[in-house]
Amino acid sequence: MNTDSRTKNSIRNSSVSIITQVLTIIMDFFVKTIFIYILGRVYLGINGLFSNIITLLSLADLGIGVAIPYSLYKPLADKDTKKIQVLMKFYRKVYNIIGTIVLIIGLSLTPFLSYIIKDMPDIKGIYLIYDLFVIHSALTYFFIYKKFLIDSDQKGYITANITFISSLLLNITRVILLILTHNFIIYLFCSIVFVLIQNIWISKKADKMYPFIKDKTDEVISKEDKDEITTNVKALLIYKIGTVVTLGTDNIVISKFLGLDWVGIYSNYILITNSLNNVLNQLFNSLTSSIGNLVATNNERSKKIYEKLSFFNFYIYSLFSILLFILINPFIDIWLNKSYVLSTLVAALLATNFYLTGMGAVTNSFRSAYGLFYKARFRPIVMVIINIVVSIILVKPLGIAGVLIGTIASRVLTVAWLDPYVIYKYGFKGNVFEYYRTYIYYLIIFLVSGYGLFTLSTLFNTSNFFIWILTAIITFILYNLIIIILFYRTDEFKYFYLKISKIFKKLIRKEA
Repeated sequence: MNTDSRTKNSIRNSSVSIITQVLTIIMDFFVKTIFIYILGRVYLGINGLFSNIITLLSLADLGIGVAIPYSLYKPLADKDTKKIQVLMKFYRKVYNIIGTIVLIIGLSLTPFLSYIIKDMPDIKGIYLIYDLFVIHSALTYFFIYKKFLIDSDQKGYITANITFISSLLLNITRVILLILTHNFIIYLFCSIVFVLIQNIWISKKADKMYPFIKDKTDEVISKEDKDEITTNVKALLIYKIGTVVTLGTDNIVISKFLGLDWVGIYSNYILITNSLNNVLNQLFNSLTSSIGNLVATNNERSKKIYEKLSFFNFYIYSLFSILLFILINPFIDIWLNKSYVLSTLVAALLATNFYLTGMGAVTNSFRSAYGLFYKARFRPIVMVIINIVVSIILVKPLGIAGVLIGTIASRVLTVAWLDPYVIYKYGFKGNVFEYYRTYIYYLIIFLVSGYGLFTLSTLFNTSNFFIWILTAIITFILYNLIIIILFYRTDEFKYFYLKISKIFKKLIRKEA
């Protein structure tokens, strides 16, 4: 596939994914607002806590969801339908097993809920509520393996559209049911029905796009392919543990040491950061299949593209991290009220963690494209240990801020330096120290600019919605001026300036 096709597919996937994700986020905020005012803070805490427990159950997929695209890039590029057919047959069997395991393990944890929640709330059907969370999680694994085929073929915009329509119908139905019944259990049943509909819809679409995958075959996956997948999955399991424990334990630690009420308050902040992260992830995830195609067909250009995308990665995540720091507390105040607002320190730590996590987006895409899952496989274990130990030590004296410091410390001491090292040594066969120097330079710009712009924002009454909007616009403009002044002479800046200019010129020609 030529460069123009890769760029076109990346732009299309990014555009559709971002638009649908933004619209989904708006709907989610609307539903969350209705949820809070009808069901209250206790149910909000339960929803956040059980969601985190379910995140831990996702360990059952062993990271195979990351290995699937890597195994499909080459046969898709070579149009090897026979190999794709065999791989799909293998993944169907694997995901059916995973869904069953999640269901069994999840339900078996039901009697132990009282050990996880500090003050068990007196809510009717709390065990049934948890079981419905488990069932919903288990059902997400059935049929979903076909989604990876569509996404790996650089057609992620198709699955993004289906997901958006399903989410739209789900949220409309959930709001109606909440208003009419005030019943959380019915709310959860609704989610279960729609996840089935969405997965079946994507499955049928894949069958139509790739009819050969429906053909029965007696062929089984080759020993070579199975060994490669097994090796990658063994390494990915450790990566999966690191990611899941980092994401999934915060609310559990908060629930155990601070109480369910704090889980509910913190979950509003997580909704905002996750929503923003989901939008930006769509942007970078949509590049992964194109990067995979590039690595499979033209490895020589990979390092140059990586460096250019790393600059873009820095710009996007530093901009939104600074906006997050400045605007998140006033937004919570406007959206709900002051009783739901956490400290400025928590806002600063959330923004810092958001930045550090986001700075790994391009590295993760290249690691997946190169299949470098086995290298540095013990890094996630070290990350998990640091995260849990520091969080537990600091949660009592510092509260939620202590939990966030644990997460940040685990990332700085592992992911931030080791993952780029692996990419440079085993992917590019080059020296990583130039990247480290650039990374530190980027970090200094983010911290200094963030502090300066936050100090400036304190001059405004951001609890007023219109002033809040004005503050966002001023911050956006000032930070972009900082970036232009510092980087306008660099190759990376010129590269993206030319790319964006071409896109706008094409749009203008179409309008004309």
